[in-house]
Amino acid sequence: MHDLRPIGVFDSGVGGLTVLAALRRALPAEDLLYLGDTARVPYGTRSATTVERYALRVASHLYEDGIKALVVACNTATTHALPALTAAGRRAGVPVLGVIEPGVAEALRRTRSGRVAVLGTEGTIRGGRYQALLAPHVREVQARACGLFVGLAEEGWTDGEVARLVAERYLAPLRDGPDTVILGCTHYPLLRGVIEAALPGVAIVDSAESTAVATRERLAEAGLLRQAGTGRSRFLVTDNVERFQHAGRRFLGVVPKPVALVDLDTPTGVFGGAA
Repeated sequence: MHDLRPIGVFDSGVGGLTVLAALRRALPAEDLLYLGDTARVPYGTRSATTVERYALRVASHLYEDGIKALVVACNTATTHALPALTAAGRRAGVPVLGVIEPGVAEALRRTRSGRVAVLGTEGTIRGGRYQALLAPHVREVQARACGLFVGLAEEGWTDGEVARLVAERYLAPLRDGPDTVILGCTHYPLLRGVIEAALPGVAIVDSAESTAVATRERLAEAGLLRQAGTGRSRFLVTDNVERFQHAGRRFLGVVPKPVALVDLDTPTGVFGGAA
């Protein structure tokens, strides 16, 4: 029988909607349940301990909602919380996937020179997970924190003079260097045009797309794929439904709905035990 339970997807805010959109394209029959922890956004500037605590609370809520798999659609949460989430998921029988390993695997497939760069938030770059996974397999890894890209994406300033100048400022040091660049933040695909303009000829790896492919493969291996039907998407947030819908439209092309407000103050279940 096909497993009709939804796939849980979470991020600190709206950026993970790029992962949800990629999952929708790769898995059109699946129901998707997205939780944006908008009361605690951003995760990118938090400590590793705090990020892990927040991530376990979110995962606990989704697990209690009956998900069959969990996609951590946040690079910072993947960096700092994936081991704890994976361990809890193993106890619960819920596969857990992050966005970093699939992006690294795709970059390794695409690079020809062995020189790869990662663009991400301060927390993702400081956490060093991308660098640690890439370093044994390539000649050179460069990492750039591009914090202003997040605000530009959420405000819809994804092209034009301001976006172009910010991209130039961040990315000029990478010219004549890497042949492959990983977009290590789920907001950054919205700025792909100005990133490509600042780094002409460089292969761009969108970790959202790579994660969707990896999720499909994992569910197929586990016998959890839903083969037929049209999947639905539902959305949960911990604060400010209106702002989530306003910003979310830029990421999905449509207003995300239905959206419900939830409280994560009392985590329960196997994921909540360590929160």
